[in-house]
Amino acid sequence: MTTLEDETWLELKADEIEINKIVSEHVESRKSTLIGDNMVRTTSFTEQTAISTTTITVALPVPAPSATATRELWTNKVEFLLSVIGYVVDLGNVWRFPYMCYDNGGGAFLVPYMIFLFLIGIPMLYLELFLGQFYGCGNIALWHRLAPSMRGIGIASFFIVTAVTLFYTTIIAHSVFYLFSSFREEMPWSLCTHTWNTKACSERMHVNDTSSAINEFKVSSAEEYYNIYMLGIDRSKGLTDLGYVKIDLLLCLIAIFVLMYMCIYRGVKSTGKAVYITATLPYVVLVALLVQGLNLKGSRQGITYFLKPTFEKLKDMKVWYSAANQIFFTLGPGLSVLTTYGSYNVSTNNCYYDALISVIANFVASFLAGFVVFSALGHMSYRLDKSITTVVGEGASISFIAYPEILATFKYPTFFSIIFFLMVINLGLDSDFGGLEAMYAALSDGFPLLKRHRKSGMFIMCCLLVLACLPTVTYGGNYVVQFLDRFSTGPALMLVVMMEAVAASWVYGINNLVTDMQNNLGFAPSYFFRFAWKILCPSIVLFLMILSLTYTDRFEYGTYVYPLWSIVFGWSMNTAFILPIPIMMIYEFVRHSDPKKSFKERLYYLFVPTINRRKLKQLQLESTTSSSTAHV
Repeated sequence: MTTLEDETWLELKADEIEINKIVSEHVESRKSTLIGDNMVRTTSFTEQTAISTTTITVALPVPAPSATATRELWTNKVEFLLSVIGYVVDLGNVWRFPYMCYDNGGGAFLVPYMIFLFLIGIPMLYLELFLGQFYGCGNIALWHRLAPSMRGIGIASFFIVTAVTLFYTTIIAHSVFYLFSSFREEMPWSLCTHTWNTKACSERMHVNDTSSAINEFKVSSAEEYYNIYMLGIDRSKGLTDLGYVKIDLLLCLIAIFVLMYMCIYRGVKSTGKAVYITATLPYVVLVALLVQGLNLKGSRQGITYFLKPTFEKLKDMKVWYSAANQIFFTLGPGLSVLTTYGSYNVSTNNCYYDALISVIANFVASFLAGFVVFSALGHMSYRLDKSITTVVGEGASISFIAYPEILATFKYPTFFSIIFFLMVINLGLDSDFGGLEAMYAALSDGFPLLKRHRKSGMFIMCCLLVLACLPTVTYGGNYVVQFLDRFSTGPALMLVVMMEAVAASWVYGINNLVTDMQNNLGFAPSYFFRFAWKILCPSIVLFLMILSLTYTDRFEYGTYVYPLWSIVFGWSMNTAFILPIPIMMIYEFVRHSDPKKSFKERLYYLFVPTINRRKLKQLQLESTTSSSTAHV
């Protein structure tokens, strides 16, 4: 004997089946609405108003989302593609990828990296770019439109991208410091004659002149320049004693924010012009450095370490976790930048090829950077007569030590050093452009006043970010940078990516997603992508999250061991980033509380996508109206 609750549940399921029938019947109608939608998104405000007053509106159960009248678009396809490439090819490739390889067994790291690049990187880039251009709005509004209970995904990604921007911009500021130091006839990091140098300092021209036992205590002049002169980290004892703000680094930081503001305060049209140089220059410079690096003595040893995998290392789950974490950091799924960039496109743009080309560009840049850095490490190993695994103390500082080592060997070191650090700054700016744009787009979608006053709003946001970055430019600032690098992404970002895949393929529905792609792109995604979005990506990311929680290795930077309280604080911060996800679910559950509905009905309604929810409301209204009429 069925209860009233069961009957109501069956009615809701029947309504959902009816919805799916209506959706399939209106596929052709939805295709026709795309033309009008894209006309609105590609014309001026006046033209849009004219179109909206002359277009015949067709009532559909699943209306195609259109962007607001004031949302600007990329000038052309090339600018969009270069912007995406500029975002995914960033400091994560030339700064983070080499030291992740160095810390995780060289070639052994490449195996899981390529696997995760294929299984997670390509599918999630494809998904985010499409959702962005289909909904035509910032990340918070996007997930709210897809399903209101999923709005917390956008808020969580906003917090994470803000934290990443803080330490990421500081690394760019380090590059600015090196750039100004390059305007000299002889590179300052190639000498041991400065007042800050120690007795252990070894110049580039002094090679293997003492016993191996003594050489193990040698430190390259480039490493001392980085740690002692630029960072001043010897004047800090750790997180509890960061010391004073380094004025020269602060000025470099301010210069970066001023430059970013000048480039993006007008929106994507000004950003698109900058990427013609910033997205292409890195490849030219990396190839030049590679040619020079391969000619250095001992470089072959470094290249061998980079390419030859130590299969024993693959048994260490830390290597697999680090490879996945690198994918999340450099490609940036879950950081809301890709959806924001996609939102400035027309909904019919073929984002599949955009995602594919961007991932290939990312891999090529990482591979080139790996060759360059490990050729330098091989040369340093030969010069200092030290094992390649101990030639540099702190992994995160490898790039700022290895690259200058190569630059000092050029015939015209000043010229090539200036070009190289301009390239590094360009790489960082490309990604920071995306981060700032994503943050501002998310805020302006919720507060339209910010759209009308973009110049002032962007200026205030940049000033607030400078203040937030102050701890990272103190004497112990690099301890803060490493702390943020570890705890600003990790499990929190992984959970966001997992929830994106779940929300798109389970809550919104893989069939709805496939239909939208078919109607917009002209082709449906392959079964691999459907399987990846629905099963593969969520499962892999969930496994990696669990793995990260069981990873209890000590957190160190050089000889400094991070105290327990900092690790507890880091995990608390990481947890706080993802709290908006359950909070928004609870909020929507309470908001739609109805004493006439059972708990099961309210829970079911929580995970009904917006397009089906509208139809359910319509059916319920019609049912109520017909019942009232029959009663009368």
